[in-house]
This record gives sequence, C-alpha cells and structure tokens, in this order.
Amino acid sequence: MPDTETGSLIPATGPYLPVVVVAILAAGLAGVMLSLSGVISRFTMRGRARSPVRDSPYECGMPILSDAHTRFSVKFYIVAMLFILFDIEVVFLYPWAVLYGSGGDPSRGLGFLFLFLELVVFVAILFVGWLYVVRKGVLEWQTEG
Repeated sequence: MPDTETGSLIPATGPYLPVVVVAILAAGLAGVMLSLSGVISRFTMRGRARSPVRDSPYECGMPILSDAHTRFSVKFYIVAMLFILFDIEVVFLYPWAVLYGSGGDPSRGLGFLFLFLELVVFVAILFVGWLYVVRKGVLEWQTEG
C-alpha cells in the first residue's frame, strides 16, 4: 500500500533511519573484527604445539591453588542487588533533572516548587530504604565465628 503523504511504496523511516544505520554498522564491524581475529590467529599460531602448560588458564603468574567454583557468601549477592536497586533509582533522577532544568510545564502546574518537593519525597523514600538496609546489618562485613 503506498504512503498517503509521499505516494511512495517505501514507508517513511523518519527518525529510525539513523538507528538502523548504526545497527548495521555495528553488526558489520563485529563481523569484520571476528573475521580478522580468525585470520590473524591462523597465521600467528601456525606451527605451535599445544601443551598442558599453554592450555592452562593464566592467573597473574600465580599457580592455581584451588577450584574456581567455590561458594560465596550470600552477602556478596545481596550487596550486588542493592547496588543495582539504588543505581536504577538514581536513573529515575535524569528525567526529573531535564524537566527541572527546563522549568517544568506551567500549563500543567509543574512549577519549580512542585518539582523540588517531588525530589525531596523521592530522596526521602530512598533514604528510608537505605536506613532499613543499614539497620538490618546487610552492609556489615564481619564474619560469624
């Protein structure tokens, strides 16, 4: 079906064209890098014999002392989840900052005072969450025993 505005059979891409071009360039560059890596490794590794020493993982020049699949304390995972949680919460400040920087939208009643109070409530909720985490002792790193 032709486009009603231009009469063209190709749909209007408008603002999506740069995104498509960047995606094609990224995929092409990734393909070129992978191909070059394979070609270069064939030429540089030709004639070298494989050995257990050469195939072992290199860990900063130190010999491997134990198995890498050991159990970690749950606290590591909890702290990681807390970091992600608070990091995502901070991301929500960016749209607020853009709106606050532009002065808000007076037609909808979004003045500076409303936006500032909205930020205060948001940070207060984050602070209450942080206090809860601290009081529960999640950030305590002493080992039991």
